[in-house]
Amino acid sequence: MNAQSNSGTHAAGFALALAFIVLQCLDMTTYPLVNGDEALLNDAGWQLATTGRFRADVLALHRGAENHYLWQVPGLGFAAAMSYELFGFGLWQTRLTGILFGGLGVWAIFAFVRSITGGMTGAWLAALSLFLWPDWMLTAKESRMDTAAIAALLMSSLLVMQSLRSGAPAGLGRLVLAGLCTSVATMFHSAALPWGAGLGIVILIFAPNRFRSALVFGLAAATLGAAWLAYALQFPQEFRAQYLSLLLDRSGGGGLLDRFAAEGARYGMEFRRLPTIYVLAFFALCGAIAARLWTDRAARVLLALAALVLLLHVLVAGKTSGFYTLYPVTLAFCVIGIGVEACLAESGARHRRRWLAAGATFASLAFLANAAAFSVGPRALAWWFQGPQRDYALQMTPLSSRLKPGDQVWGTAVAWFAVVKAGARQDVLDWMGPVAEPPRPDPLRHKYVVVHRGTAFGGADGYRKILEFGSDLPLVFGSRLADRPYGFDLWQSTALP
Repeated sequence: MNAQSNSGTHAAGFALALAFIVLQCLDMTTYPLVNGDEALLNDAGWQLATTGRFRADVLALHRGAENHYLWQVPGLGFAAAMSYELFGFGLWQTRLTGILFGGLGVWAIFAFVRSITGGMTGAWLAALSLFLWPDWMLTAKESRMDTAAIAALLMSSLLVMQSLRSGAPAGLGRLVLAGLCTSVATMFHSAALPWGAGLGIVILIFAPNRFRSALVFGLAAATLGAAWLAYALQFPQEFRAQYLSLLLDRSGGGGLLDRFAAEGARYGMEFRRLPTIYVLAFFALCGAIAARLWTDRAARVLLALAALVLLLHVLVAGKTSGFYTLYPVTLAFCVIGIGVEACLAESGARHRRRWLAAGATFASLAFLANAAAFSVGPRALAWWFQGPQRDYALQMTPLSSRLKPGDQVWGTAVAWFAVVKAGARQDVLDWMGPVAEPPRPDPLRHKYVVVHRGTAFGGADGYRKILEFGSDLPLVFGSRLADRPYGFDLWQSTALP
């Protein structure tokens, strides 16, 4: 690829990335509604920025989580701490990191597919597919770990592809960088491990000096993970109560056939609103067969990587929670991109193949429109019909106006932003891991309890309900466009003034 084409690749990729970031920032404080995970995943970053300790203060009442944050690998917490240091505390500052990494992921997939095909069509299709994929937009705006992990994995895959093309020993430097990118990805999400393992296997299969190349990549990929484990294992009880219990809970269970069936059912559920992906995949397959893509080394590497990551995800990640399917789906977009580009390249070779190019073009446009309808469409409707009811600061004003610096609150983690903004602190009732005994509020310590409207909680005999606040979401074509609106009950301790 010459310098001019490289420049065009970077310009187009960065334009897409910038467009993604700008689009997400337009309604970043109103869509989606705040959920409890945002506090659980980012409070350690806030504590690191303000106290210098990497712990989740909101989990202080949960046994095994009092002193150190080991529930997730630390990448997102560190990124959140940097955002708080630079911009202060708030909802948009928390969500900004996921959005920026989402834009980086859009650029990375564009560059990765472009490095395989040499053309622009497949890269544009793959990047726009990820750009508009509903789960990609959602996880980017919920201040989660997936966009950072996938962006780093795509950069690692790009470096591996370049290394395999350049050959050893010149490619070893890129393999070190690829391994470090994979290492960064695993520090954002453990779901990156199957993709990282897939890259290692691909290197073992395709690299000229396969064992040395795989060793170089593997050592670099393990660097940050080994350092974090060395730190975490200093606190074995907390490590077992937080990270290990979560890992076991989220890992797949049951027989091999059951796992494949469950994974297939999950993809079926995710694609039920996006049936055009099946048509697009059909034309991509036709293009791959017509162009005999398996004869191209770069295409073989991608096909092998996609198959390995899908297989490893079936074997390892068997739970329906989280955004785990984003990892294989991202590589599926890469495969679809090169398949569709092959369709268009073959269109002029024979007259009877022109229908294939026309079909692939129509399927691509239909899929992108379908994806946009379910990613951008609900946001536009929510902004138009539900703006005030989605305004977090407005809906939480009855709570934040009562709080004074030093007050202690117990309850739903959705209130975390309002509580911290008011100078108070919170212990949350939410906990994602298995616990034998959930925490209860202490009327001698927690002046207020805030829970979702109508929610019962243990220890309510020491409190009296003083307020219902928050507005229900107006129906939009029969839907609220959210699982749960901002509707809360506020309780006050009878033992504190």
